[in-house]
Parts: sequence; structure tokens; C-alpha cells
Amino acid sequence: MDLPNWLSKEAALNGLQSTDLRPWHIVVSYDQFDEDGDNEHSGVYEEYWVGAKKYKRIYKSDNFNQTDYATDMGLYRHGDQQWPNRAQSQVRAEVIAPFSYADTLQGFHGRNAERTFSGYKLQCVLIERDSGISDPTQYCFEPDSSILRYNRGWGWFQTVYNRIVPFQGRNLAQEVDVTDGGKPYLKLRVETAEFISHVDDADFMPPRDAVGPLGDRVSGVSPQPINMSSLPQWPASMRAQHFTVKMEIVIGKDGHVVSAHAVSGPQEGYKACENAVRKWVFKPYLVLDKPVEVEQKVECSNN
Repeated sequence: MDLPNWLSKEAALNGLQSTDLRPWHIVVSYDQFDEDGDNEHSGVYEEYWVGAKKYKRIYKSDNFNQTDYATDMGLYRHGDQQWPNRAQSQVRAEVIAPFSYADTLQGFHGRNAERTFSGYKLQCVLIERDSGISDPTQYCFEPDSSILRYNRGWGWFQTVYNRIVPFQGRNLAQEVDVTDGGKPYLKLRVETAEFISHVDDADFMPPRDAVGPLGDRVSGVSPQPINMSSLPQWPASMRAQHFTVKMEIVIGKDGHVVSAHAVSGPQEGYKACENAVRKWVFKPYLVLDKPVEVEQKVECSNN
């Protein structure tokens, strides 16, 4: 299977991640749950999309309120200035761009398989490394159909898609439930999905107190890792100990780590952690389709 071509084909049939669509508007309500299953945060994500450089993305919740305006002059932000965290970003990705994680994978191929969920059979594509080492990433569809019903992506996240409706020739799930390690993590409900019949340019103009255009370096985001296989070579005197070294890194526009500095933990472990992290590779982080540098905090642990 030609995995990149397959991903491109399926992404064009599920969700709304494309530049060839008519202008659209979507409203997604969401609940986020903590490790105990309690409702930790609730909110609404709303997006008005006209083009790659003309959209408005709105978060309204108990802990995050922000509106981003994409313009030909750059990206402007009103409200909370931090970038959406992993969960908040996932609210959008799970509904609008369900194949976004698989797009970051390199050196993988796809294999067809049939899986059964509670007696219901789905046709799946399992993502595997060319080296033969299995990866948990997989996408499952209705039999003889392009309708995405399940995926397992980064880490222990699993997503189930229900109440699928056609929208602009695509499959759009109205109910999306995400678990992390088998525990409820996100409950997403599409409240509105509609065409924008008339585009009013004034609706996409950032207010005067909006901040922007946002610069060439951002922080508080979580770029998708591509290769984090490099492990610290701890000094022999530390190998029986349990500890964590915390790092501050800068990821370059090409996704490679350009600087890594340890800031806490046992100092004799600093060099080993820094050397390992400098070899990590991430998917370049894009702002309006342009790569930017990313400041991020990471850890090396010996357990």
C-alpha cells in the first residue's frame, strides 16, 4: 500500500481538512475528563472557514477563551494569548482533521486487516514501520466504505466516530468520543455544520486590540514527534537511580532540535539528556502553512 497516497485519499473523504471546499461554519461542544473520569473542562469550539488564509477560530470555555483571525497579513489573536494545549487542539483535529497524526509518520507502510468491535466488523488499515516493528496507529472503516469509524493514534488515544452525516461530499461525524488508556478523555458533539452563504469580510477582520501578526517563534504548543528513539546514555554511576532531567528546547523550522538545555534534575545527567534530545525530530509546526520555531519543555527520565 502506498501510505501517503492512501492517507491523502481518505483525508479528502473524512473531515473538513481541505482547500477545495465551499466556505463553512462549524460549532463543536466538548467535555474533557480527568484521570478519575470527572468532567474537568467544558467548552465550545467554533470555526468560520473561507480559505487557508481567511478563517476565524474561536474557543470559549471555563479555562480558555480565544479568537484567532487568519489574514493575508498573518495570524492575529484576541483574548487568551497562549496557544491551545494538546486537548484543545485535539478538539479541532478529531472532528476536522482526523488523519492529521498519521500525516506525521515517516518510514511506515499500511496493511489491511479486519477487526471486530463488540461483534461489529470493520475494515482497518494498520500502520507499521518498514522495519517490521508494529505501531499501534490504525484506522477502521465501515465495510466496503470510506466512512471512518475508529482510529488509534498517538500514545494511547482511541477515537470512535458515530452519527456520520454527509457534508460537502465528505463524511462528518456528529458524535466523537476519545479515550486515553481506555478512560474517557474527550466527548465532542457537532452542534452545527453549515455552508456560509455570504462571506462578509468584516467578520474576518481582527479587532484593534488583537495581537499580531504572530512571530517566527511560538511556545506552549505540542509539535507531533516523528523520531524520539534516541535515548540518554546515562553515566554508569546513575543507572541504578530513579530521576528526571527537565529540559528547555527549541525546535527549528525543519523539525530538528536546534538547542537543548537542562534546567533541573541531577546535574551529572544533564549532558546525556541534552545529547539524546538534540537528535529528536518533530513535524515542523506551521502557522498559516509556514514553519515556525517552537520553544518547548521536555523530560528525560530513568525509572
